[in-house]
Amino acid sequence: MNYQEALSYTMDLCSRQEKCCSEIREKLGKFRLPGAQIEKVLNTLKEEGFIDESRYAGMFVRDKLRFNRWGRIKIRYMLAAKQIPEEIISDAIHGIDDHNYLEILRQELTKKRRQIKDDNPFTVRNKLARFGQQRGFESGLIFQVLDEMNKA
Repeated sequence: MNYQEALSYTMDLCSRQEKCCSEIREKLGKFRLPGAQIEKVLNTLKEEGFIDESRYAGMFVRDKLRFNRWGRIKIRYMLAAKQIPEEIISDAIHGIDDHNYLEILRQELTKKRRQIKDDNPFTVRNKLARFGQQRGFESGLIFQVLDEMNKA
């Protein structure tokens, strides 16, 4: 694959779905393109507006929150794994509506509570806390919601 073919392939890919630089690097690495050509393709894609890391991060945050129902911690971790710069990650995560975020956590913990068959309140609380943490929610918020659930 030469530079022009790689550029055409990645432009088509980026026009269909939002991608970040690390995903494009990975795709082009499979075609055994030299590193210099990969960087040249990436620079062209950035200049032409096919790749925008902040746009990608914002979309990623909205999708993972809405569809996967992940918390801020897990979303931050996954964006960092995709080599998105920390300031872009922080900007994207600050765009999360706190009220909506807390409501998603409530819904997830309530749904999980119905699945737990144990009657011991200590065990149930621990299982729900672990579940919330696995989903990437902050411990303080998890225990706040659990306290609200116990009062109701």
